[in-house]
Amino acid sequence: MQKMMNFPTVFRQYLPWQQILITGSVFAHFLLKTTGSSATTASEIERSDKISLASRSSSPQLIAGADNFNPDLKLSPLREQIPIPSLPPPTQSAPSPGANSGSVEDIGVKPAPVGVPFVVLEGLQPNIRNDWNNSGQVNRTIESTAIFRLNNGDSLRDSKAERLLFTTGYNTYEQPGTNTVTNIPIGVDWETKIDSLKVHSGVGVDISSGSTTPNFNLKVDYPLTTGLTVSADLQQGAYKFNAKTIENKISALRYGPSIFWQIDKDTSLFSSLKLGNYSDNNQETQSFSRIERKFGEFSIAGNLFTWNYQNSTDKGYFAPPDFLVYTGEFAWEGSVIRDVLNCRISASVGGQNVNATSSDAGGYQTKCTAKLSPNFEADLGYSFSNVKTNVPINSNANSQSVIGQIRVKF
Repeated sequence: MQKMMNFPTVFRQYLPWQQILITGSVFAHFLLKTTGSSATTASEIERSDKISLASRSSSPQLIAGADNFNPDLKLSPLREQIPIPSLPPPTQSAPSPGANSGSVEDIGVKPAPVGVPFVVLEGLQPNIRNDWNNSGQVNRTIESTAIFRLNNGDSLRDSKAERLLFTTGYNTYEQPGTNTVTNIPIGVDWETKIDSLKVHSGVGVDISSGSTTPNFNLKVDYPLTTGLTVSADLQQGAYKFNAKTIENKISALRYGPSIFWQIDKDTSLFSSLKLGNYSDNNQETQSFSRIERKFGEFSIAGNLFTWNYQNSTDKGYFAPPDFLVYTGEFAWEGSVIRDVLNCRISASVGGQNVNATSSDAGGYQTKCTAKLSPNFEADLGYSFSNVKTNVPINSNANSQSVIGQIRVKF
């Protein structure tokens, strides 16, 4: 493992975090002039969790990706999409007439009763993703996660439940001039909640053609106040950008903070900073900021992404010394078939600057969620982008993705 780096030269010269916060604050101030603040609802808090809490299955690659600006379009863990009912306590006094006996707050937390399994299978989450671009690169990932709840003490209360996630799959990476690379990921993740602090940690191994790379991750989320959550993230593992990076055995240590602020019920700000150390001695600084305003089923958003590497490379991955992408986004999200099918469609337009070469940037995305029963949901999504992430600077970019996910609750 590479040692934790000092801040790279580009980070000392240019601090994107300050720019992100200034840009977000100005935009937020402008939007707030049109509305008064109000209390954060449960749906906004749930949405904050979806953006700030990442799992192994929802983020198969180490890179955030300049062409995936909308955190809501990332596949979310099962437990955040489908509410899981708490186990009842072993003994419970009869409720008085008219009392609300169904809420979690009314359930007394007691040690797990005799006969209740210590580990309960809570759900299954298969994920399928296919990414391809006009340079001939094709990444296919097929992974599945089994989610188990641990019934130990306080974890009988669902809000404090500890969980184990077992993930494996079969992935392929194709690229001109390189043999197709296969990858089998095996991982075990653990989640818990200590008071208000959420902890997600995991270890695993990536078995690829002719190599084995260990990995680990750690993520913590802490709500500073209602609607404002700060997070810290640490990841070490194989850099599965394409077939060449896996063939060249590139790995990366990436870490950094992020914030999610639900400014009011219709306005939110998300910002993150990532620093990275690579096994070939390269270093990166990556930042992303998004501010969004909802108007009923419609929304507008502004996105800002920066990406800087210390050195150029011939190891197969995109390593721009100076990369800036900015876009404005318009989206609609609503029910197509009430209580059964919900869809989101968005389009973005803006610009990108790579090594002092400017061009237009934009794309469109769509995702639909079908809820076929209280215990079964399925997602299907498609996205297109012309953001340059793996082509020569003077070439036109064209990248597309199809994603699918099934969530089964037991």
